[in-house]
Amino acid sequence: MAARDEKNRKRNQSGSYYTYGNVAYELQPDYTPYRVREEEEERRREAARIAKEAERENKVSFAKMVGVAIMLFIGCIAFMGMHVMVDQAEVSLRREKSKLEDLKSANAILEAELTEQLDMDYIKQEATERLGMSEPQPYQVVYINVPKQSYTVQHDTEETTAETSLVDRILDFFKKD
Repeated sequence: MAARDEKNRKRNQSGSYYTYGNVAYELQPDYTPYRVREEEEERRREAARIAKEAERENKVSFAKMVGVAIMLFIGCIAFMGMHVMVDQAEVSLRREKSKLEDLKSANAILEAELTEQLDMDYIKQEATERLGMSEPQPYQVVYINVPKQSYTVQHDTEETTAETSLVDRILDFFKKD
């Protein structure tokens, strides 16, 4: 009970100069350890050091930032270079396709002329009219017999490529048409 009275007394007498009761109130504050301020200062320094280390870990150094910027710049240059190369390839492809179309049309014209020239009636007409040739007389025609050993053997070059894949055969089928 005495402890309760003392607490109440301190609370009641904190603002007055008159002391109630027979016990004088304490003029000195409760005991505080000698190193409280030093410990608080040490804790504050430690917290500041930890915060500084965390900030340093989270902080991006200038060299890293410059390195990343340079790498990003180099990547952009490489990306643009690739786009330029692709565009140049597309232009050259279009140019080559137009050349191919020109060659195909020239081939078609030449093929038409060739088929016209292989027509036997056309050949006979050209030989008789333009070149002044005439039909041979029956006595001018001589038939000869060539023995088999005098024949020249000719190898087919396409037989060497007989081992073609299914895809090549399909492509060859469409190319022939």
